[in-house]
Amino acid sequence: MVSKRTEELLELDRKYLIHGFSVVGEKEVGPIIERADGVRCWDTEGNAYFDAASQQTSNTLGHGQKDIIDAICEQVKTLQFAHLLGRQSNVPIIEYARDLAQVVPPELGHFYFTSGGSEAVETAFKIARLYWSKQGKGKYKIISIQDSYHGAGMGSAAATRAGSGVFWTGYAPLASGFVQAPYFYCNRCPFHLEYPACNTLCARYVEEIIKKEGADSVAAYIVEPVMGAAGNIAPPPEYFPIVRQICTDYDVFLIGDEVQTGFGRTGRMWAQEHWNVKWDMMTVAKAIDACYLPFGATLISDRIYEGLQGSMLWHGWTQHGNPICAAAAKAALKLIIRDKLVQNGDMVGNYVLERLNGKFKALPNVSDIGGKGLMLGLELVRDKATKTPFDAATMSKWQREVLQKGLYVRMALAKDYTRVRFNPPIITTREEADEMLDILYAAITELKSR
Repeated sequence: MVSKRTEELLELDRKYLIHGFSVVGEKEVGPIIERADGVRCWDTEGNAYFDAASQQTSNTLGHGQKDIIDAICEQVKTLQFAHLLGRQSNVPIIEYARDLAQVVPPELGHFYFTSGGSEAVETAFKIARLYWSKQGKGKYKIISIQDSYHGAGMGSAAATRAGSGVFWTGYAPLASGFVQAPYFYCNRCPFHLEYPACNTLCARYVEEIIKKEGADSVAAYIVEPVMGAAGNIAPPPEYFPIVRQICTDYDVFLIGDEVQTGFGRTGRMWAQEHWNVKWDMMTVAKAIDACYLPFGATLISDRIYEGLQGSMLWHGWTQHGNPICAAAAKAALKLIIRDKLVQNGDMVGNYVLERLNGKFKALPNVSDIGGKGLMLGLELVRDKATKTPFDAATMSKWQREVLQKGLYVRMALAKDYTRVRFNPPIITTREEADEMLDILYAAITELKSR
């Protein structure tokens, strides 16, 4: 039983709202979140939840950050909206670009601002194709990875492979020119090999794809440094150095989709730092302003920027360069640096990983543990020897039970395995992480008896 107020809200939700990533007309709705602070959320019934998912790996700096809220409120008093299309600009977006340029990789100092990650990815694809067109080359194909997630637009969804095609079903035809490469999940190797004897074939196979498609037709290869929707899966250490060299050899742009990983999520400001590689373009969103407002960006290399000089860019959205979003992002960046949140994410992430690799790994239903920083994942199986996954109904019921225990986690968008994603805000303390892990551990031990 819920309160009268909650029931009224549920009825209004069912009547008027359409939920993304959900069945249209679904009657089971909830919880209804009413307020949040730090690493916790409260619903309309007063129940508290640890936000171990940072909502959608998005509230990276936690809830209720006064500095960001104050920046938004102050900016609203001065300039509510001014776009960045054509020749117009505005003060907040210029000042934020100046600040962002101080922390991004030096070769990625040109920014196209968007309203979120999907738009940033769409922008990267169009800029890659426009560049090659400007050079008089017919390079247009985009390579992406199995089980990857890059957005839900017609182009970004064409590159999205999470859920084994669910983002395609019923929407075809999507944008053309997209090619699939094998994922880098060693626990479920697409080649049925063992690391390191495999010689990192998942990375080397990218060269075979480029050769088969024709290097003169491949514009870019987009990849998540840590595969988020797939379950927070990090690649073997050799993967990105190999892929970077292949892309360089065949003159294919390497796009790092850091929408989920950027701004400290993996224990580095940018996930590329883990492997000392350089992207030709990088997409960011979510943590750019802790998702207090819809905002994102596509970061472009000097080479691409110079190559586009003189080109007309017929591309943009109404909210391109929103000044209030820029003010929020400026405050968020200052907070990340001042409070050393990247370092905290690294420290607490290593502590959590140590706990997971200890007590959790010994559980009979835990098959794999991995990730970077506070972007970690655990694969749950019915049987360790066979790696048989739990069915979707069982995991849905289990996830709801975990929520009732006071912990909000999300599951991987995968059909072939069941993996829990653990991505609390990077402000999380060791003590808060321990409380979250204690709830998760108890829930997994109960799962084993099913």
